[in-house]
Amino acid sequence: MRIMVAAAILGVSIAGALAQEAVLPRAAIEADFKRLDCFVEVDDALREQDVFDLGAGKKLVLVLCLRGAYQGSSLAYVVEGAAPPRLLTFTRWDGKRFTPSEYVTEAEFDPATKQMASFAKGRGIGDCGSMGSWQWTGAEFKLTEYFYKEKCNGQPFAGGKRWQVFPKRK
Repeated sequence: MRIMVAAAILGVSIAGALAQEAVLPRAAIEADFKRLDCFVEVDDALREQDVFDLGAGKKLVLVLCLRGAYQGSSLAYVVEGAAPPRLLTFTRWDGKRFTPSEYVTEAEFDPATKQMASFAKGRGIGDCGSMGSWQWTGAEFKLTEYFYKEKCNGQPFAGGKRWQVFPKRK
C-alpha cells in the first residue's frame, strides 16, 4: 500500500513538473493559431510543445502549427518570466526577396549552439525547397545562411553553394 501511495505522489510530482514545462498560455496559442490558419488542434500543440533554455531567463517554445504528409511547420515563441509570449519571425527567401515568416518548417534547435535550422521540402522526395539557419542573438534569431532550389527536377537538394542565396555567393 505504501508503494502505491508513493507512486501516486511521485506521479503527481512528475505531472506537476511537466505542467511547468508547458509554458505557453492557451489564449496565446489560440489567437495565433486562428490568425495564421494553423490546423493542428490546440490541445495537441500544447501537449507536444518543445521547450529549450535560451539563457538569461528566456525559453524558446516550439509548437506544431501545420502538419503535412512529409513535414510540419512550427511557431516559435520566446517566453520570459510573466511577460506575454513573443511570437518570433524568421527571415526566408520567397523566390524573389527575403520576407519575414512566422513558420519554421521541420524546425531543429541546437541548445548547445543556440542555432535554429529548417528544411522546407517543395515535395516529398526533397529535391527542391529551402534550407536555412538562424543564430540566437539574445533577443531574436538572425539569418546566418539560406539555400533555395526552385526546380523540382529529381536532383538531390542538400544546400551547397549552387543554391546559396544568403550570404550571397562569391
